[in-house]
Amino acid sequence: MAFLAVSDPHAQADSASPTPIERSFSRITLGMDVRELEDAFSLTAIENPGLLPAEQLFLVRDTFAGIHEVLTTFYLGKLFRIAVTYTPGHSQHVPWDTFVEFLRRDYGEGWSFESINGQVAMWDDGETVLVLELKMIQNSPPVYILKLVDNGLYSARQESCPLRRQEA
Repeated sequence: MAFLAVSDPHAQADSASPTPIERSFSRITLGMDVRELEDAFSLTAIENPGLLPAEQLFLVRDTFAGIHEVLTTFYLGKLFRIAVTYTPGHSQHVPWDTFVEFLRRDYGEGWSFESINGQVAMWDDGETVLVLELKMIQNSPPVYILKLVDNGLYSARQESCPLRRQEA
């Protein structure tokens, strides 16, 4: 699957059983190193005081149809999170239930809940977490944000977190 969830949420799944979560958006793949991403796309480094010392955040400046922005987060030089924010137009065009149902056909039931910012649906296959949010933004139409997270790299990052080390 070439990340159909991003390009065509109306497509039909071929299998009734859950499949492993797709770990890529376009040519951006969880676990790739910073140089691979720099070779494939135009990037802007984002400074954020909340980042851990071994973390880097990049905005992918290339254009994708229906996508407002793609943020990538690296830990120890490896990509552990991809966050894709859809345009308001795309988000309004595809109903929440349609998007979620499409993902359920591929990845199983998952779980969903309401947050103070909107709707959230999640899937976890043990290696990758996929989070889909319908985020309500003040004075703007709601937008979809799709996140892919590498479980192994995320766990390593959490272990290095200063607050976590103090608790141990």
